[in-house]
Amino acid sequence: MGRLVQLSIAEAAGGGAAGVLADAILYGIDSAKVRAQHKSASSLTPRNISILFKGLVPTVMLGSLPVFGTFFLLYAPIKVVLQENGYGQLLPVASVICAIPATVIGVPADVLKKRLVLGIDPSIQVALARVTETQGIKGLFAGWHVNLIRDLPFSAIKIGLYEWFVHEWKQLNHYSMDEPITPAGAAACGISSGVACAVITCPLDVINTRIKAGGVEANSILQVGAKILEVEGVSALFQGVMLRSFVLGVGSFIFWPIQRAVADRLQPYQTCPFLDENRNPKIPR
Repeated sequence: MGRLVQLSIAEAAGGGAAGVLADAILYGIDSAKVRAQHKSASSLTPRNISILFKGLVPTVMLGSLPVFGTFFLLYAPIKVVLQENGYGQLLPVASVICAIPATVIGVPADVLKKRLVLGIDPSIQVALARVTETQGIKGLFAGWHVNLIRDLPFSAIKIGLYEWFVHEWKQLNHYSMDEPITPAGAAACGISSGVACAVITCPLDVINTRIKAGGVEANSILQVGAKILEVEGVSALFQGVMLRSFVLGVGSFIFWPIQRAVADRLQPYQTCPFLDENRNPKIPR
């Protein structure tokens, strides 16, 4: 049990650190995607480009850190137990279960970020005050159901594809399954799974943006989606898909090598299959 606790803490630290760094680097591009998904957003000019970076530090620290930390804290021990007992094919299911609390934790930061980068509020303090004064605490969780419906399949697809790509990468490079994947391998597997998920879940991401920004007559996913289709057409559900693919692809390219490096470094070698007794990476055979 102590081994799994140490593993969970190390993996959570790796996930939190990687999530903060990746999301901070790509914050402006993700903000541009949010604006592209909302038809009332004003055009960007050199004078208002700074709006893309509004709320960067607080929303990343309140969103990315706890979201990725919570996910890996829960996912790491479940993954070990499943793999050690020959149930590795259930990892996508495990990722869905772990994504539920992680997703809900991140909703308030997502709500505040969207209001800031769309120019609805001038600062995070004002955004927080306006949301809670007009809607109460529940306003900070607007669209939480959309987040879940978007992120649960996203998590299953992304983790499932990532683990499959890692398996294939190791076979292609003649690694045994208990040997570490290199940073370059982790990056390649991450970017492939990230881009695939970006395209598949883009319609839900568009609906999520519209609900959180307000101005829609309903919070029902089906109603908002149907209205978008009726007024703007199918293409509107894929607004920002190129930016979303870039963010998730490059984000995964950044995320996975850092997550693995931090997690492996924090684990005692007895609990880490990727390090030898001197805490050096094992040499592939």
